[in-house]
Amino acid sequence: LWRLIISENPQNILDKRTIHIHARTHPQETESFWVTREMINILLSDSELAQRIRHSCVVYVIPMYNPDGVELETTRYNANGVDIESNWYTTPNEPEVAALKASFAQLMTASNPIEVALNMHSSSDCDRYFVYHHENGTSANYASMEQTFINGVSSYFPGGFAAWSYFVSWSSGTPMQYPESWFWSNYGESVMALTYEDEYRFNCSSTGKYDSTANAILRGVMDYMGIVTNVESISQNVPNEFRLNQNYPNPFNPSTTIEWNLPVSGFVKLKIFNSLGEEIDTIVNEFMNAGNYSITYKMDSYMPSGIYLCHLQVGNYNETIKMVYLK
Repeated sequence: LWRLIISENPQNILDKRTIHIHARTHPQETESFWVTREMINILLSDSELAQRIRHSCVVYVIPMYNPDGVELETTRYNANGVDIESNWYTTPNEPEVAALKASFAQLMTASNPIEVALNMHSSSDCDRYFVYHHENGTSANYASMEQTFINGVSSYFPGGFAAWSYFVSWSSGTPMQYPESWFWSNYGESVMALTYEDEYRFNCSSTGKYDSTANAILRGVMDYMGIVTNVESISQNVPNEFRLNQNYPNPFNPSTTIEWNLPVSGFVKLKIFNSLGEEIDTIVNEFMNAGNYSITYKMDSYMPSGIYLCHLQVGNYNETIKMVYLK
């Protein structure tokens, strides 16, 4: 099986956050491959999003998990006539399953184990959706994490994805046969392991938009992992002093722009606190070069209206502004 390793420096990935994607488990599900291909195209581009993902993460991609089944033009099976999607707890495993499982096991023992694992498929339903695992087969906390993840992806492609509740699975327990079952049984809430289903082109007139889908998934993954991807350098001119500018618009709902100036390079922490001083979000937590920066911040819809504090820390420099969120 061919595997791509995409990162800023694939030879030095010990400090990177790990994402895994595999596609084309079922040969006829070409749409999942096309979405995966667009994700690869984005990751290899010179865009700001791609550069920040490659800087923070290592992304493993197996774009063709069932190559012999594709070559033989089967629907769901490999050359041995086995559906390798549900072969994860069979003894012995099919060669493809054994190879992927061994790779997963090796990556999970590293200092930077897999945090998000996406299993890319296509469905006969004319909707794009993630297969949601009920808390009866996972946990209440994990179910909430899934909702956060799916809603986050959907926010980058309005109307493009079905709601998180569209396809609910595992309501009667954990089925011990899938790759997601393996992740849950061995690593629980530490890995967001989900199946994605794209629209099947022969059934659905609205199929396509693979680039928009890929962009939304990647941005949703970054948000879920707490990695900021929308910081923009608005000027290469080095300012004379540190400054955290007042956000605009203010009041805001749900988005506002925050800008800051760095006269020297340093490790930047930009955080949001509520009026009680409780931290609710970390926007930036990384080393940045001297310059002028801007970010669009979107408040979560469940947060109440009120006064929030935005705090910038760079070395010994600290500054705070008040922001007013009005629903």
